[in-house]
Amino acid sequence: MTLIRSILFDIFYVADTVVACLLGLALFWTKKRKFVLSRVFSVPTVWMMKHLVGLELRVEGLENLPKDKKYIVASKHESALETIAFHYILPVPAYILKKELMYLPLFGWALAMMNSVPIDRSSGGKAMRKMLAGTKENLANERPVVIFPEGTRMKPLAPTKYNPGVAFLYEKCNVPIVPVALNSGYFWGKNSFIKKKGTVIIRFLEPIAPGMERRAFLAELEKRIETACRDLVPPEVSE
Repeated sequence: MTLIRSILFDIFYVADTVVACLLGLALFWTKKRKFVLSRVFSVPTVWMMKHLVGLELRVEGLENLPKDKKYIVASKHESALETIAFHYILPVPAYILKKELMYLPLFGWALAMMNSVPIDRSSGGKAMRKMLAGTKENLANERPVVIFPEGTRMKPLAPTKYNPGVAFLYEKCNVPIVPVALNSGYFWGKNSFIKKKGTVIIRFLEPIAPGMERRAFLAELEKRIETACRDLVPPEVSE
């Protein structure tokens, strides 16, 4: 049954993504397009994940989110769920993502309409400047920005390295960084087709205020996230 539920969920997930993208294109000239894309993409998918797969989403630490929406979320990245979840939880977030995703038909256009911040990893300093400009633009419009400091999905508790891009933004944007720990990889693993029953926990940790030295910040961010992720290891994962 797990296999069948996973297949049905993926069919729904793809269909919902297409519908969201088409609605976004239809509303291209309106101010509501970002909100519509974000909600239509996330809300039905999270609902179906719970009722079809048996995989629930529990969010903790919302009280740690700054009220003015001008903040950066630095999240652990263990599964494709994170690309959905923050649209469900946050007020129309903007993601920092690899540039190659912008070339995908329909989906890439939707990412562009959401004012996502694409990164060309081969461009060095130029990429950092573009990332900074895109991040500042979204923050000025009171849209929280989501970045995955590891740069890719990682298996739970695997050795990791946090990239300096998040520290660069921390230094230049002068806004709080909200670390996020989670345990999604135990239920919907990297490159895994199977989605297992259980409860994914996404935990927003206490923000890191501006003002730390760059390397000290990066070390503190990694320590907070990795420590919290170890606390979120589920006692067992349903098959």
